[in-house]
Amino acid sequence: MTPNPSRRRRPSPLVAAPLVLALVAAACGGDDDEPAAEPAAESDTETTEPETETTEPETETTDATETTDAADTTEAPSGDASGFASMEEIAATCPADIAPDKLVLSTWASQEELIGPSFDSFTEATGVEIEFLANDLGDRLTKMAAESGSPTIDVAIVPINEAAPLFENGVTEAADETILNYEQLLDVAKMEAGYGGSIIQFGIAYNPEFVTEVPTSWADLLSDDFADHIAFPTMPNSGGYATLAMLNRMEGGTDDDLTAAVELIGENSDKIATFYPNSPAVEPQVAAGEVWIYPDIGGAALASMDRGNPIEFTIPEEGGPVGMNTLVVPAGSDHLPCTLAFISHFIGQEVQEAWAEKLYYGSVSSNFVVPEGLTVYPNDPSTIVEVDWATMSANGPDTIDLWNRVVVG
Repeated sequence: MTPNPSRRRRPSPLVAAPLVLALVAAACGGDDDEPAAEPAAESDTETTEPETETTEPETETTDATETTDAADTTEAPSGDASGFASMEEIAATCPADIAPDKLVLSTWASQEELIGPSFDSFTEATGVEIEFLANDLGDRLTKMAAESGSPTIDVAIVPINEAAPLFENGVTEAADETILNYEQLLDVAKMEAGYGGSIIQFGIAYNPEFVTEVPTSWADLLSDDFADHIAFPTMPNSGGYATLAMLNRMEGGTDDDLTAAVELIGENSDKIATFYPNSPAVEPQVAAGEVWIYPDIGGAALASMDRGNPIEFTIPEEGGPVGMNTLVVPAGSDHLPCTLAFISHFIGQEVQEAWAEKLYYGSVSSNFVVPEGLTVYPNDPSTIVEVDWATMSANGPDTIDLWNRVVVG
């Protein structure tokens, strides 16, 4: 580990987003070039745990100072000038004679507050309200499966590792490559099973009062120096899989068999103070000085700092895995044209900007430019690590069975 700086320093901001995220696509492209993985077998554990990846804090998130300044001085490109479809063009694909009163978006709590305002222009142009159905991932997947063929959900946000199993099980529609704004998606965000919504990167969050040197390795998560003050994600969730993948590689393993990493957590479970379903859930223990170090999403960590929590965030020297929030459309929707119009808006300028400014997530668009002075993750292509989400998802039942035996006991 290296000496901890006396003041918080964020990485250099990503300004040329298309360049960096094109490299994200290059790093992750292998997953999307391969055939869709076989769906993971259903299990109570897999469908009831909330995800770390995209569960957002219940408390209000305020923009960082850098974000506010950027928002005041950076004018967002509009319509054709930005390379995105105009709102008039998008609204034309959801004409009034077929438009429903509302579309139901199933996602995590607090996103209505954080990114919901970016949907107002869609509602104004089409007359279609966006109704948020806030739920944990397990409840979302269970509801979608139960309603297969006659859904009450029009569009849902899921982690990338869940998109292929949903599609392979016939729960969701194939992506429509003809929708507006699709052509400007990064290759990594184009997939048969859905549409990329935002990109995230995992690393380590820590309290500098107690972790006085910046962690430089994923192995530092299990250091004896932090025994009884370590938090680790519950399984299954994307933060847990991402961390296991990195620890597994350090043990000489590969993404198709996480046994070595699961056994490593089992051997060190007595050092772990708590297992958390999502990083906001551990914030009270961080604030109380009970938890000093834990895996987190870069954007979630920055948002936690904005809420006054005493943490820093770092990408270890081995790099940080990238993941993606993915939009999926339940099969059998009665409102498909307007749902696709909404997705066109979602992958356009206004919503991508909301993801960046409110949650510090990377954009899936080759046209989007992060406002000057705003930090998002990923922001450095040299830190990006590809993990095989499809294979880890397909092997999920075996991994969870081992986790329950070795870690949970």
